Amino acid sequence: MAQDRWKMEGEWGVPARKLEALLRLKSFPVAFKFLKSPEELKTNKWLRRFEKKMLLCQLVTIVRDFDWTIGVDKDGLFPRCAAILGLVDMAENAGKGSVGSFFCKTEEDARKYEDSIIRIPRGKHEALILAPLVYNSFPPDLILIYANPAQMTLLINAIQFEDYECLQFSFVGESSCSDAIARCYSTGKPSLTIPCYGERRYGHTQDDELMIALMPQTLLKAVKNLEELYKRGIRYPIAYYGAQIEAAEELRRIYPFYR
Repeated sequence: MAQDRWKMEGEWGVPARKLEALLRLKSFPVAFKFLKSPEELKTNKWLRRFEKKMLLCQLVTIVRDFDWTIGVDKDGLFPRCAAILGLVDMAENAGKGSVGSFFCKTEEDARKYEDSIIRIPRGKHEALILAPLVYNSFPPDLILIYANPAQMTLLINAIQFEDYECLQFSFVGESSCSDAIARCYSTGKPSLTIPCYGERRYGHTQDDELMIALMPQTLLKAVKNLEELYKRGIRYPIAYYGAQIEAAEELRRIYPFYR
């Protein structure tokens, strides 16, 4: 089965492979496809479904590490995850300090936290497919990448290489799926964040990992520009110059105005 799936690499398989090679990623970038109806889940022959409710971070980990393609609707997700993805309405007590009470000292703190969580608007879609981007299973709506801080630095350098923009990121606390996935979906901007406690506990995200969500066109731009940076010697792993060596010669090469 795996050998057959490699043949599916095409439009997205090529940039995905380049990204994995240039940044030496240790897990697959995850492609998200939002579906209008759960009936559309039946059209993908590689799809795996679960009979129990799962957390979104669990599904993402299974895709990026187990190499599976997964379909899910509101019935297969923990309600809070489903609400952040826009598959269901938020619980009636959301925004009143009850959801965030475990991570906040006071009810007022919890209300502020709950009000900070970005959610995809309800009604836009009813199901979701997640797959390794490299398989080119579908045109992605959004791509999620896990990498260490040095890899993320180069990825963002590549995004900023042309059409420069100062990027700002957020961390609401216990909802990194909101900070990355929902924020990127809502704004169209690259959305990097620190994986939350729940994602580490249930999704097995490692201590050195950050996560970033990108729109498809942003990923294509990043891959193209990573290749340009590579030609300039800006590569991963980042080579150490030496903490006790005079850096003037190297700095003059990079910054011609340096004396």
